[in-house]
Amino acid sequence: MTEKAVIVGAGMVGLATAYRLARDGLDVTVVDTGRSGAGASTRNAGWIVPVMSAPVPAPGMVGKALRWMARKDSPLHIRPSLRPDHVRFMASMLRHCNSRDYQHGIEALVALNERTISLFDGYQQDGVRFEYHRTGHLLVFRTRDAMHAHRADFAPMERIGHTAVPLSGDEVRDLEPALGPYVQAGLQCTQERHVDPATLIEGLEQRCRDLGVRFLHGRHVTGIRSEGALTTSVLAGDEEISGDLFVLAAGVHSGALSRLAGFPLPIQPGKGYGFDDTSGSVKLRHSVYLGEAKVAITPLSGRLRFAGTMEFGSSDATVAPHRVRGIIRSAGAYLPDFPPAPQQHAWTGLRPMTPDGLPVIGPLPGKENVFVASGHGMLGVTLAPMTAEIIAAQVKGEERDSDIANTARPFSPQRFARRGHGKTVR
Repeated sequence: MTEKAVIVGAGMVGLATAYRLARDGLDVTVVDTGRSGAGASTRNAGWIVPVMSAPVPAPGMVGKALRWMARKDSPLHIRPSLRPDHVRFMASMLRHCNSRDYQHGIEALVALNERTISLFDGYQQDGVRFEYHRTGHLLVFRTRDAMHAHRADFAPMERIGHTAVPLSGDEVRDLEPALGPYVQAGLQCTQERHVDPATLIEGLEQRCRDLGVRFLHGRHVTGIRSEGALTTSVLAGDEEISGDLFVLAAGVHSGALSRLAGFPLPIQPGKGYGFDDTSGSVKLRHSVYLGEAKVAITPLSGRLRFAGTMEFGSSDATVAPHRVRGIIRSAGAYLPDFPPAPQQHAWTGLRPMTPDGLPVIGPLPGKENVFVASGHGMLGVTLAPMTAEIIAAQVKGEERDSDIANTARPFSPQRFARRGHGKTVR
């Protein structure tokens, strides 16, 4: 009999996993509270960016957070909250802001990204239709010191072919004439890609349907039933959905789902903001990252997408106008022709964050047939295909005899077991 897989979550990671398992011949059902990609999976910059794959908790983050606390439009903002889960999460994240944990995370992400580009190319070759750009990324800076600091962080990715070539301000403007005279240096990353995330979600869902995947939209999962270590079904709306294996890939909701399954994971939202500019006042050939402002600008069909900021302590989709204005002001410092008018259609996306800044991929402790694929932070688009490869290998039991076991180990949910909760277990 064909194994039945139930995937909770129809975002980028859930769809990538559904696609991979369906290609392996499993009978797949995807359950989601809303429509596919309704959350952060479409509300993001659309960058496929191995070279910028790094944990959010980093050396120096504590000092930056303190300096930025008084600025509501800063790139990083932590809303004061006494909620116990928020306090525990932030305290744990701060403990990971050290060189040892950061370097451990970088090395883990290098291995996870080794096949990223080839897997996205494989989507296109297999008939997944989406807007896909191979023009590379430019990271631009107002000081050479900032450029050199970023280049040092990117050095480990050179081992897998993702280079960052230093440029002068004039060389950057030769590539992107819209950038102003305050830009003094840049890094050109030719191997990186970008997509329109909405078209990628649409294309993956359609390809999944072609492979026989069943979608149940508008179904809120309220329960997970188990018999001992074996999960038997999920309760979604008025339906009980049985299966042989289950994958929790519901973004920021994955922590609550894992609690229903008996092992709560520390996954909290990190709110990002963005908007699309259709004025045509600025033309870009590449995706551009405004280094000091931490704003990503993505050229898509008929528009430029601006995305940035990280806000902890907020768990709704409310748009704070001052944070959008912060992105606009930052863009104007690099792009003289960018209009300072407020954007009428700004959006937010809740990124699933973990205290150590690494995704959670693998079997849920205490359950034989429940897997987790969540906690990717700002790297959900980039890491989704490889996450699906790991889940597929673990489902089939193949990872024990392959390199994928070593790749997957740092991301195991087991690191959040009681004896090491909030601290990476190596």
